[in-house]
Amino acid sequence: MHRLKPQTPWNRIVTKTAPVTRPCSLNRVKRSLGLDNVNDFDTTLQELIGSAAVAVQNDLGRCLTTTTYTLHLQKWPGREIQLPYPPLISVGSVKYYGQATETLDTFSSGSYTVSIGGEPGILWLNENADWPDLMDRPNPIEIEFTCGFGADRDDVPETIQAAVAMTAAYWFDQPIPVVMSAATELPLSVSRLIDSERFTRY
Repeated sequence: MHRLKPQTPWNRIVTKTAPVTRPCSLNRVKRSLGLDNVNDFDTTLQELIGSAAVAVQNDLGRCLTTTTYTLHLQKWPGREIQLPYPPLISVGSVKYYGQATETLDTFSSGSYTVSIGGEPGILWLNENADWPDLMDRPNPIEIEFTCGFGADRDDVPETIQAAVAMTAAYWFDQPIPVVMSAATELPLSVSRLIDSERFTRY
């Protein structure tokens, strides 16, 4: 029988460097609304694009444009650490509060290997290495990693750009409170686009 590997807990993830670029342009949303030559609603639309990007990203379980996060862990989950919000770009550092020093130390990058080819991205402890003993304190492990499709909106798949644009336009046309978790609040076409790109964790 195939045994599933234990999942890394993703309970506490902190954004260190927020994305600079939104995954769809203001002009794209304005065109879909027939507001090409109208600037009165630009501020509102920009805010809606930002909110739509977050909602679509959360629903997909993916990072859209380049963002750096810190994953906090209470213990080493095994010889492999799964990293959230694919696609993974890189791992910046693995830091921990060591039992011996009781200070925040950096674990040698030569002691682990990073795999960015699959989903989720994985940090593997090398065969000849061991995780250090940890200080008894809350979340003694801090892993800094960068993920996303890329720094530019053109790096984001077209279906996801379309989902963000359509969601922002829909919210603009429906000026009522939208419950993000309720799929019925979004057009069926948006839900289908999201389904096609959704990351499912096994």
